[in-house]
Amino acid sequence: MKVLFVCTANSCRSQMAESWARHLFPKHWSISSGGLLTYRITEKTRHTMMEVGLDMAGQDTKTIDTFDLSSFDLVVTLSREAGRFLPALDDPSRHIRRPMKDPMGVKGDPEEVRLAFRKGRDHIRGIVQDIADGNIQAGS
Repeated sequence: MKVLFVCTANSCRSQMAESWARHLFPKHWSISSGGLLTYRITEKTRHTMMEVGLDMAGQDTKTIDTFDLSSFDLVVTLSREAGRFLPALDDPSRHIRRPMKDPMGVKGDPEEVRLAFRKGRDHIRGIVQDIADGNIQAGS
């Protein structure tokens, strides 16, 4: 199984999903992430994943145009923008849409921001776990 997670900037949501997938998916699955554009992975993102023991070392941002989208079994979009602007797939049933709020856009005091990142991390874990368990499949 080859899975690509996509969000707007490949700096938070899709990177968290890639990290969770490397932890939860079977080891023989191929996991990647990309964005419509790129922005560096923030320390807030890395720190939030380290809180659950997942080190994002080695993960870097990439745009989706660096991938052959037709080579993926599943393409999971995690933002409305990614879902709207993802190039048409040869088989649209391989596109899974799971748009969610971007923790990067949350304003507030440091604790409110930390909580938003944790909530996003945990929500993404659920999406990745559902794919691993077969509860989300191509065409859903």
